[in-house]
Amino acid sequence: MKNLEIFDSNVKDLFPEKLFVSTSNGNFELKLCDVQKTFPSIQSTYQHSTPKETGDVLTDGEPDYLGMDIHFIEESDILKLNVDITYGDAMMFSFVLKPQNEPENEVNLGHYNGFGSKADPNYEFFFQEDSITDLLNLFQSLNSQLKSNRNEFNFLDGNKNSFKIEKVRFISDFKTFNLLNRI
Repeated sequence: MKNLEIFDSNVKDLFPEKLFVSTSNGNFELKLCDVQKTFPSIQSTYQHSTPKETGDVLTDGEPDYLGMDIHFIEESDILKLNVDITYGDAMMFSFVLKPQNEPENEVNLGHYNGFGSKADPNYEFFFQEDSITDLLNLFQSLNSQLKSNRNEFNFLDGNKNSFKIEKVRFISDFKTFNLLNRI
């Protein structure tokens, strides 16, 4: 696992070249196509083209892009990562990684749109296991204080029994909610 300064010119090297996702429509391989550094965040884009025979991107209903925004938030000498993952135009996951003094990090899930979600309970979207490992390595490379435990990221996998939707933190007061400081 490589460690680089967050805004080093080679930060793109930290990102997995491919991510593998599964949806209700099948399994898909997405390739890294762009990484943009805009302080205090990094945006990455993964792409695939699913229509093989017709050339019509709307035939299968599958988005062609996956985006991941990683926002860096410093609070009391602790660097938190605020991660937003979108697939097409749908927000799939939003979570904050906050290093702790304990052996495990604190992962706060703010938005979940996988199997059993409130927005679309029957739609399946998840990362395949190798891609979850690659994402954990990415997060640890961006913040060496993280000591990620795979079980903290069960919401990303396809095991319908590994994550219970009750763990999602719902926003009850939008007047005091701050998008840049979600914990």
